[in-house]
Amino acid sequence: MLTPTCSKCRRTIPADDVNVANDVAYCRTCNLAHKLSALAHGMEIDANVDFRHPPAGAWYSKSGMGTNVGATHRSLVGAFATLAFSLFWNGIVSVFVLVAVAGTLRNLDLKVPHWFPAPAMNGSPMSVGMTLFLWIFLTPFIVIGLAMIGAFFSCLAGRTTVNIRNTDGVIFSGIGAIGFRRRFNPAAVKAVRIDDKQWRDSDGGRQRKTHIVIETREGKQIKFGSMLTEERRKFVAAATRSILTP
Repeated sequence: MLTPTCSKCRRTIPADDVNVANDVAYCRTCNLAHKLSALAHGMEIDANVDFRHPPAGAWYSKSGMGTNVGATHRSLVGAFATLAFSLFWNGIVSVFVLVAVAGTLRNLDLKVPHWFPAPAMNGSPMSVGMTLFLWIFLTPFIVIGLAMIGAFFSCLAGRTTVNIRNTDGVIFSGIGAIGFRRRFNPAAVKAVRIDDKQWRDSDGGRQRKTHIVIETREGKQIKFGSMLTEERRKFVAAATRSILTP
């Protein structure tokens, strides 16, 4: 029988207080019911986080301008892995992009640099139709390559922040001033939690994505924080919950 630990008092919850069927683990010491699956997978938000001593790469500040919680995406391991895959992917795609560019220039009667790959079809330059088809075919591969480049820079200098000021809440994820911003009403927040989504891709490989979820009373869900490390994600989630659902 699974015997999880209460995230508040750190005591082990006896098997008699664990209900697997209803996904509940009850701590009698704290008089608090936990979601069993969250405790089992490490998704439970710690109720005793010390905001004065955030983990490396995270922060919590409060002033007259509001409250700011956030963490950096910085990860040297992630940056190296992303860079390696990006160079491999974009290196292959770039060859076909050069072919498409050469075909485009020739169809526009423009001079093609001598070092460009200049494929010929039946002894003639690539037709307009074939050139258009190649660009359309390459578009998703180019988008993936650009996304990988963005992920690399995010691993170096990206950040996720939650800014709350009176009736205005803003979640930002990006690099410097460039990124995505989502606004919400702090008074309408119902819950803050960590969700762990797992699935299998078309090749049967197991995929996993963990993020923080802010759920409003209207049922709207705002997901963020998937680029953070587990320690930073738990800190940001705990700090955000303490502000929005005290």
